[in-house]
Amino acid sequence: DGAPPRRSRHNRRSKTAWTTPSVYPRSPLRADSHGAAAEESAEDGAASDGVALSNSTVAVEDPAKSVSFWVFLMQPGDDRWKQSNMSFAGFKALAVKEEGVPNPRLIASHEMRTEELALLLEFEINESPDDEIFVVVSDSEEPLAVAIALHSLGWLGPMQVVIAGIIMSIVFGLIMTEVLHRTMAAMIGAAMCMIILAMQNRAPSLTKVVGWMDHGTLGLLWGMMLIVGITMRTGVFEWTGVMACKFSGGDKTKLLLLLCLVTAVLSAFLDNVTTILLICPVTCKLCKLVNIDPRAYLISEAIFSNLGGTATMIGDPPNIIIGNMLAEYLDFNAFLINLGPGVVITCPFIFYFLVWYFGDAVKGRLNVDIPKLQKMYPITDRGLLIKCMMVLGCVIMAFFLHPVTHLDPAWIAIMGAVWLLVAFDMHHCHEALMAVEWDTLLFFAALFVVVEGVGELGLLRFIAETLSGMVETVPVEGRQYFAIFLITWASAIFSAFVDNIPFTATMVPVMVQMVDKVDGLSIEPLAWALAFGACFGGNGTLIGASANIVMASKAEVEGHRITFIEFLRVGFPVMIISVAIVTVYLMCLNAMFWQSTAGL
Repeated sequence: DGAPPRRSRHNRRSKTAWTTPSVYPRSPLRADSHGAAAEESAEDGAASDGVALSNSTVAVEDPAKSVSFWVFLMQPGDDRWKQSNMSFAGFKALAVKEEGVPNPRLIASHEMRTEELALLLEFEINESPDDEIFVVVSDSEEPLAVAIALHSLGWLGPMQVVIAGIIMSIVFGLIMTEVLHRTMAAMIGAAMCMIILAMQNRAPSLTKVVGWMDHGTLGLLWGMMLIVGITMRTGVFEWTGVMACKFSGGDKTKLLLLLCLVTAVLSAFLDNVTTILLICPVTCKLCKLVNIDPRAYLISEAIFSNLGGTATMIGDPPNIIIGNMLAEYLDFNAFLINLGPGVVITCPFIFYFLVWYFGDAVKGRLNVDIPKLQKMYPITDRGLLIKCMMVLGCVIMAFFLHPVTHLDPAWIAIMGAVWLLVAFDMHHCHEALMAVEWDTLLFFAALFVVVEGVGELGLLRFIAETLSGMVETVPVEGRQYFAIFLITWASAIFSAFVDNIPFTATMVPVMVQMVDKVDGLSIEPLAWALAFGACFGGNGTLIGASANIVMASKAEVEGHRITFIEFLRVGFPVMIISVAIVTVYLMCLNAMFWQSTAGL
C-alpha cells in the first residue's frame, strides 16, 4: 500500500502559536493568473484561546509522480502509529470517527500534483499540556522531507480574524465615504496590516510584501497605459468615436449596444483590463465630441467587460486561476462550453436593465453633424499611427495566442510599451511616461497588500472553511445543489468587496478538499459556480474588479468623477440579477448532466 509512515514527534506547550516553513532549495510557490507567486495553501487560520496554528512543509524529491499524504495528530497513549506494518490505507481508516473510540484527528490531507516540488500546509492544534504526536503518512515510494515549527502569535492570536475584518471595514468605509482618496485609504489599510503582523512577531519581509502585489496586473496596466497614451497623440480615438456615431445612426441606445457588444467580445479573449484601457478613451472622446455625459456609457462598458470576460478561461483573472489550479479537470474548451452560454443568456437582461436605469442618458438621438465631425477630427499623425498600430496589433495578437504560447500578458504589454517608446522618441520618453496613472498603480499595489495581509490574519480561510462546513450539514441527495448555490452567491458577494484574485486562489484548494472529504460532490460544477460568482461579483462595487477601477480612473482624468456610491447603485443590482440568472442556469445543468455523477 506504499511506504511505511514517516513520523515526527513534537512536544508543544506554547499557548498560541503559528509556524513558519523551513527553507528549501525550491520555494513552495506556484504561478497565479499573471505569473505572480502564490502559496499553494490557504491563508493562515484564526487562532483561538488554547489553539495553536502549525505548518507542515513537505518536499517531494521526484516531482514526476503524484503523491498522497495525510497528517494526523495522535492522542497521548495511542501507540498504533508505531506499528511498522501499518499501511497507508490503514492509517486513513484510523481517521474515521467512531463513537467512544479515541481516534487520531486528521488535520491535513493533500495529493501533490506532478508539477509541485514542495507544499505548505496550515492547521489548528488544540492546547494540551501533554506531548502530542504528529504522524505524516504517505503512499510515496521515495522519502519525504517534513518540517514542523511553531511561532508565538502573542495576545493578538485569538482576535486576529476579528481584527482583519475591522481593517477591511475601515478601508471600505474610507473608500465609500470618500473622506480620503482611495489610494490613501488603501495605503492606510496596508500599513495597519503590517503593524498587526509586526505585533504578532511575524512582520513580513519587504520581498514578501512586494510578492503580495500582483505583478501581472501592475505590469499589464503600466504597459497598456503607455501604449494607449502614445496612441492617443495620433487622433485615432476621436476618429474612432466619429465612426461609432456614424454606425449607430445617431441613436444613443444603439451606440450603447455597439460599445457594450465590442467590450464583451474583446473581454472574452483579452484581459478585461486591457479591453477597458482600449475602449474607455474612445468613449470619452466620443462623448466629448457630441457633448453628452460619458459616465453611463463607461459604467456599462465596465460591467460588460466583467460579463464578457467570464466566458473564457483567459478573459478574467479568476478563470485563469481556476484553470491553472484545476488543469487536470478543466481545459479551455470546457470553460467556453459551460460558461459561454450562461454569459450569452445573461447579457440581454443586463443591457435592458442598464437602459432602464440610465433612462434619458442612453435614450433618444444625438444632435450631431457626422460629415462635419469627420472633417474636424481627422488622423493628426499618420506616421506615429502606423507605428502604434503595428505594436498594438502585435500585442493584441500575442494576447489572443495566450492559450498556445502561455506568455504572461504583463510581459507582452511591457515589451510592447518599450518597443513603442523606442519608436516614439528615445530622447523624450518622460513625455510619454506622463500618460501612466501612477496613483492608480499605487492603489492596486496597496489593495493587494491589504487583501493578502488580512489573508495572513486568517480572514479568507475562515470564510472558506465556514462555507465548507455549511455544505457538510446538507443531506447527500441535495448537497451538490446547495454547494452550487452557496459558492455562487458567497463568491459573488465576497468578490464585490474583496479582490477576487486571492479569494479565488483560497477557495479552489478548499473546494478540492471538500470534494475529497464530503460525499455527493463533484469538482467541475463547483468550479463553474466559483467562476460565475467571482467574475459577476466584480460588478457589485467599484473596487470589485480591476476593470472598474481602471474605468473610474480614466473617467476622472477626463473630468468625470464616478464615486463608489454612484457605481454601487447600478452595479449591485446588476450583480444580483446576473448571479440569479446563472444560478438557475447552473441548477438546470446540474439536474441534466452533473447530479447523476456527483461524488463519483
